[in-house]
Amino acid sequence: MAAGRQSPTALRQWLVRLGHLCFDDFLLLAPETLDYGHWTPDQTSDWTLATNNAPHVELHFRSANCSLQPAACELTASPPSLVDVLVAQQRLVTHFAYELLRVKAPPLHDALPWQDWDFSIVTKRFKLWQTRFLLAGDGTTVTMCPCRRSAGVYIVEPEETIARYIELKCAKEKVRRLKLLRAGLDRIPLPDKSVDLAVFGSVPSLDTGDWKLVTREATRVSHNVLLVENNPLLLSLDEKSLMDSGLQPASVAVSGFGQRRCWWRTSSA
Repeated sequence: MAAGRQSPTALRQWLVRLGHLCFDDFLLLAPETLDYGHWTPDQTSDWTLATNNAPHVELHFRSANCSLQPAACELTASPPSLVDVLVAQQRLVTHFAYELLRVKAPPLHDALPWQDWDFSIVTKRFKLWQTRFLLAGDGTTVTMCPCRRSAGVYIVEPEETIARYIELKCAKEKVRRLKLLRAGLDRIPLPDKSVDLAVFGSVPSLDTGDWKLVTREATRVSHNVLLVENNPLLLSLDEKSLMDSGLQPASVAVSGFGQRRCWWRTSSA
């Protein structure tokens, strides 16, 4: 696959085929993973249609927290056709293909080309054995491997499936001095300036506006920050808000996609 030339829709369709994804795979997602506040009316309508013949999926989200269920849409008096239901299910599976693949098949998620970016942009600025890292977002499962000789690594990962995969891979790759933090990026359980460099890849569950809070939290816990926009499925981050937070644009080579935007905030800047 010539990844860099694929549209986001084509990439999502490829992920569906890669993971043999289906609507029942929504059962693997934690209810809070689906940020209904950012759903379009069409997605909400699709959910209402899609759950007509999948009450077990609807129950999975309702049983956790009713407030997480999307607002119901009014349907016509006649029940929807099976074709309409299946089409709505397929649209939702395609839209959330990345999130579904991530929890269904962590090794496939780990092997996606954009998880691997040129880590030399870090080693040119920092000596690994003197650097304490904080890692989060896309690429963490790859980036943590060259950090095995660092002064220490914290990884923020709230999704339990991926957290377990990280623990297994760290043991296999002999990544030492690592601590996994099962928390969100908006409230990292670390003291101020407790790490030397925070490296955050793309985070699909975050809206571009949410990065203001994430950036503020990153600069609180770390002396230096690097944000890598490696996921081609996501919108670009808001440049003005990042620059207002003291981050400066740069670029990094991402496997299969060429040069992508990244952002630095260093203590020397």
